[in-house]
Amino acid sequence: MTLLASILRRALVSGSAAGSAAAVAAAARAPAEGSTPYAPINAVTHSLWPRRAFSETGPSARFTLTGLAIHQAAAVFWGLLFEALLARRRNTNGARPGAAAIAAAAGTTAAVAYVVDYHAVPKRLTPGFEAHLSGRSMFLIYAALAAGFAAAALRRKE
Repeated sequence: MTLLASILRRALVSGSAAGSAAAVAAAARAPAEGSTPYAPINAVTHSLWPRRAFSETGPSARFTLTGLAIHQAAAVFWGLLFEALLARRRNTNGARPGAAAIAAAAGTTAAVAYVVDYHAVPKRLTPGFEAHLSGRSMFLIYAALAAGFAAAALRRKE
């Protein structure tokens, strides 16, 4: 298998784990912030439905499932960066990256994702979580993203 194919395959797994962890964190934090568990994920669809996405707070196929799909696709995209960082580490010394290198790559990826998501792209392309969640919750979501990347890499047998 080529290096690129390996990175893509691994990114599907680590990105899915990271996206799931971040979505669960967003859903868990929303009630404490006066919203519903569905509202942050529904808000992700504001790039498609800017007039309604932020006000949709219940579960729906249109907003919740579409929001989850967009969120997971973005997490897999960030998984490409995470896996490329790990592959670079593996190529440097030939050994499987250790827990510290995995944690560093996961933290770096989550930090880059946050900066791009909230400071580099146009407002229309932000995740939208900020419409329902505080800065503290946003930190926890990106920490969950990092934890998901790290957990997937640490569980790998190869």
